[in-house]
Amino acid sequence: MHRYAFLLFLLICLVVAGCGKNRKLTGKVTFSDGTPVTTGLVIFRTDTFLSKGEIQSDGTYRMSSERENDGIPPGEYQVYVSGIMKPPPAGVMAMPVSLVDPKFENPDTSGLTCKVPAPGGRFDIVLERKK
Repeated sequence: MHRYAFLLFLLICLVVAGCGKNRKLTGKVTFSDGTPVTTGLVIFRTDTFLSKGEIQSDGTYRMSSERENDGIPPGEYQVYVSGIMKPPPAGVMAMPVSLVDPKFENPDTSGLTCKVPAPGGRFDIVLERKK
């Protein structure tokens, strides 16, 4: 009887230890012509969780949850982008202009989803330019 209780305890410990562990997730954001997106955020969301990764000047990003580059929990995510803007010329008072098709800036219209696997991985994103 004690052996079964110990095995059950061990199984529960393993399950609990595996839960809540963030997975490293990286990727690259490019336009459909292959040029890298050089600014903005990649956002992963569920109904109860939101995570972001800042796009670097070479188009790469790393997902973060609570601390920079700490990864995200495994699961199914809606993915969208934000802040991919062309700044106005120096000395001109104008609002920045979005460079991507607006559908990619909304989780309900982006069409981007990602299943983050247990060991983590890579998720590259290809965006269409704003028409």
